[in-house]
Amino acid sequence: MTRKPYFPIFTDISEYKIIIVGGGTVAQRRVETLLHFAEDITVVAPVITEELREFWKQKRIVWVEKSYESKMDEMLKCADMVLAATDDLRCNEQIVKVCRSCGVLVNASHKKELCDFYFPAIVVKGNAVAGVTASGMNHMQAKCLRKKINDIMNKEI
Repeated sequence: MTRKPYFPIFTDISEYKIIIVGGGTVAQRRVETLLHFAEDITVVAPVITEELREFWKQKRIVWVEKSYESKMDEMLKCADMVLAATDDLRCNEQIVKVCRSCGVLVNASHKKELCDFYFPAIVVKGNAVAGVTASGMNHMQAKCLRKKINDIMNKEI
């Protein structure tokens, strides 16, 4: 069965509890984007990038300084959105399993088939927000389109 493209939907996530498991560059990019839209962001990772550490020092994110383990499942079940962005594929898949069991939206950075939603390339200019995805198939295409949209929006605003 061929998957159809995902429908783009813009929704208010300003009061969502968002948990990101992983502290590397993928998690960092997700946090940088999400901070435009939400304030309740928790990163679970024993080590995080310097940029994430700065967000933590500024109190823009909460940092749980440890590796994900199954006793943290209850924390995931209380979230509105979870992003599994570790370099441990089995850990990511366990996170997806827990989230699916309780209806929490989840994105696994390593496998598009496990995602309830794709994380789009975003451009924010004032009140205007543009998001683009290549349906999880071609991240470079989405990145190039984001750049073109950014250039257009810079000329328009």
